[in-house]
Amino acid sequence: MSELLDQYVMNPILQLAPGQLLQWAMLQFYAFTLVVVRISGLMIIGPVFGQPIFPTNIRILLILSLSLLITPTLHDQTTVGFYQLDSNQNQRLSQDEVPEHLQDRFNDLVVTAGRQATQELTVNDYRFVTRMPNSLLDYAWSILGELTLGFSLGLGIYIILLSLQMAGQMIDQQAGMALGEVFNPGFDMNASLSGQYLYFIGITVFLLMEPVNGHLLMLSSLIDTFQVFPVGEGIVSTNTLDLLQTLMHQSLVLSIKVAAPLLAVSALISISMGYLGHTVPQINVLVIGFPIRAMISLIVLVFTLSGAADIVVESIPSAIDQLSRSTVL
Repeated sequence: MSELLDQYVMNPILQLAPGQLLQWAMLQFYAFTLVVVRISGLMIIGPVFGQPIFPTNIRILLILSLSLLITPTLHDQTTVGFYQLDSNQNQRLSQDEVPEHLQDRFNDLVVTAGRQATQELTVNDYRFVTRMPNSLLDYAWSILGELTLGFSLGLGIYIILLSLQMAGQMIDQQAGMALGEVFNPGFDMNASLSGQYLYFIGITVFLLMEPVNGHLLMLSSLIDTFQVFPVGEGIVSTNTLDLLQTLMHQSLVLSIKVAAPLLAVSALISISMGYLGHTVPQINVLVIGFPIRAMISLIVLVFTLSGAADIVVESIPSAIDQLSRSTVL
């Protein structure tokens, strides 16, 4: 009896087990690499994590740790994404509920599930199935899509924080401190003193925001993208590209808002010095004008710090929310 059991039951299982196990391991490794690439896109340019002053070995360790935690939950992420797209909550996902940039995936799932008649998917149909790429070209294309998805999220947040750097540049131009530029390792370039100061203030506020810290909110938004875009299907939609353009315009507006008080005071100082130079020619306006301008500019800069912090607190969560919604809508 034992010989028959070994011959007809155990031996076939032992022969199939190594192949099945190897295939499962390859699929898991393939999914893991794509998760690593998506997170790496954020770490390349995202605030704090993407700066040269952030140690590379710590960055790599963080990417691998997050990827190890996210990869086993990919199936659960797509389930959450199904209920997120199901706007009428009828447990059925129809074509009109799916945004345009997800229509191809919806149609493929309809064909796979055999739902061409109803054109609707259940939560069991809307599942994530890991499939190996057909070629290295397909694998490279998947890597590119995953990288740009994480990169766009980090870039959008980075653009908002750049408004403080631009505001500082304008402030130093008016305060007469533009020649005092120093090397900023965070940007790997020369930066103005006020711009670097305001930027570090913005980074500090970004890390300490309430109720959720900015870096945690940013990572959470990236993880939420797995609900809509399973690994291997990452893509940057036109909505996201339009939003990045809008954020660039918004960043310029914010920089002007931060620098506006000092720009106005500098204009008044220039008018006053010009009037003084014409009425009292004996006074050397260049000698007394520079220290007066610098002193008043520093005083005004101190009073604008609270406004710069408020801009970060208001703009960063809004930008993250818009970037998250652009991947769904």
